[in-house]
Amino acid sequence: MTKQQRSRPSATPAVNPAAAAVDLFSDFGREQMAMAMDATSVMFRGFEAMRRIQQDAAGQASARHEAAARELREMPAGANLMAIPLAVLQADLASMSSYWQALAAAASETQSEMMTCTCQLSGAQSILESAAAWEALGVVPGSTNFFPLVAGEPL
Repeated sequence: MTKQQRSRPSATPAVNPAAAAVDLFSDFGREQMAMAMDATSVMFRGFEAMRRIQQDAAGQASARHEAAARELREMPAGANLMAIPLAVLQADLASMSSYWQALAAAASETQSEMMTCTCQLSGAQSILESAAAWEALGVVPGSTNFFPLVAGEPL
């Protein structure tokens, strides 16, 4: 071998801390947008569940009142006319109670799922990295040493 081959040290590109901070910040923005879309999807599913509850309650009330109207038409002349409306009122009150309970349960479930979306984001390491990126860029005056995490270092 006449030519002597030199081994070159593998050159890893130097990481610019500001560029790394911007990358972390843009990644956080992407995650934040995805979380917002997840929460919006959960919200609309909650609206659908509430609409089904309302539709079911309205259908049951309609059937109750239709049956009461039919009974009143078929009632003999000397019968107690107030018995049927009072029975319908009693059924409406019981139905109203279960309606509000079902609606509150659906709203609570929706809220819980939305909080899950938010907690998934707040538990991400990228939040801490992004906060460190803000600090590294000096975007927030006086924010030094609030976030001791260095971009790219594990927790």
